[in-house]
Amino acid sequence: MINAVRPLASALAATGLMALVPAAVAGRGGTGHAPIFLATAAFCIFLAGALRFTTEGSHLRLRQAQGLAGLTLLWLVLPLAATPAISVAAGLPPLAAWLEAVSAFTTTGVTAVHNGPRSLYVWLALLQWSGGLLTIVSAVTVLAPAGLGGLPDRTPKGGTLLDVVDVRGVVREIAPLYVLLTLAAVLVLMVGGHSLYVSFTLATAVASTGGHLPPEAQLALTLESTPKWLMLPFLLWAATSVRWHRALVTRRINAAPEQKESVVLLLYWLALGLVFGVILFNHADSPVVDALRDGLFTAASLISTSGIGPHDGTYASLPMGVIIAVVLLGGGALSAAGGLKMLRLRAMLLRARGDLLRLVYPNLVQPAALEEGGVGSAMRGVWVGAATLFAVYGACIIALAPGLPSFDAALTAGAAIISNTGPIYDASGAGWPPLATLPAGSVVVAGLGMIAGRLEIIGLFVMAHLAVWRT
Repeated sequence: MINAVRPLASALAATGLMALVPAAVAGRGGTGHAPIFLATAAFCIFLAGALRFTTEGSHLRLRQAQGLAGLTLLWLVLPLAATPAISVAAGLPPLAAWLEAVSAFTTTGVTAVHNGPRSLYVWLALLQWSGGLLTIVSAVTVLAPAGLGGLPDRTPKGGTLLDVVDVRGVVREIAPLYVLLTLAAVLVLMVGGHSLYVSFTLATAVASTGGHLPPEAQLALTLESTPKWLMLPFLLWAATSVRWHRALVTRRINAAPEQKESVVLLLYWLALGLVFGVILFNHADSPVVDALRDGLFTAASLISTSGIGPHDGTYASLPMGVIIAVVLLGGGALSAAGGLKMLRLRAMLLRARGDLLRLVYPNLVQPAALEEGGVGSAMRGVWVGAATLFAVYGACIIALAPGLPSFDAALTAGAAIISNTGPIYDASGAGWPPLATLPAGSVVVAGLGMIAGRLEIIGLFVMAHLAVWRT
């Protein structure tokens, strides 16, 4: 357990340092919320120091169970540390503030806050930005090596130990690209004529595939066409594998194992964007260029599971069944996108094709590999991950339905939670109540569903199993 606590100490220290930024924004704006952010910073840094001091001198060797335990602790504890600041700055009760914190940290974007001080939105932007980075790092260092859901494992084989993964090396490899992507998005948007505040919140959203935006940023998307074109490549970047990004930067693109998946994903985006553009053109009777732009942007936003709409009413113009299907599929493996992942869909389709071929040609010899829908434990993980996703989706629908006005609302809310694509619920145009106003049990289920989405669904079940059988 000591090994699982040490990553939590580092994450708490980082959260405490991040809280100084909204404290400075609140101090400059004179909103009176600076003390709560300073208190959050002091508490997180103090707790991080205490945890670090108690584990000093211990050798860090993470096993699979310890890695999953540490990861689960991060997703459960860090939103709790961020809750008091959100409660005070947004004026929300504790449970609603906790759901807002979980929604931001898991990059879901479900919100009950439609207006607030800048310090609050900067805090939410930093939470979703750090949550996007944690999603990628945890997938590469813990979830994939543990074999959860058939995620591609590119690490050396070393039994049950996860210390074959150089966690610091992975962070040094991924964090610079992630930070550079965010800075590039900020600079591009500022060159496009937007303020630092709007550019920063938009950049953190697209880099992390989050959905929390202040009213000023959403207004810029609605009234102007420039930010949509500027944000489009960043959304596609966030929807694809970080290993593919590394291959692009190092000019080893042909050697990237995620090359096929990334190409398929880009073609999928292009086809879906054209279909959405046609629908929006017929529904809103907008100019062809505007409809095409909004269609491509919407497709990229949904595939990356950011869910940010180009303007109000976009999702009301599109078939909700198609939107739910797109977000449940999500983007590429080892990316910040949620959902089933394109990798699993390709593996299942290729495996189904192989099974059909065997029915027609019983003696046919076929090559088998994970990338081509192969056999063995990896393929079983793919099927288990898909089955678990839809099982949790059904559980979320059942838990949320009593507090919602219609079954359509429950279907959309469940998909938004489990795929971490909150705006498809908030921006549906149907006037559904915020999830934070539902009964307490439904709110808790919604929060846990968001965390399950970041743990590739099955990770939370594994931790529950270990907790039950070890006590």
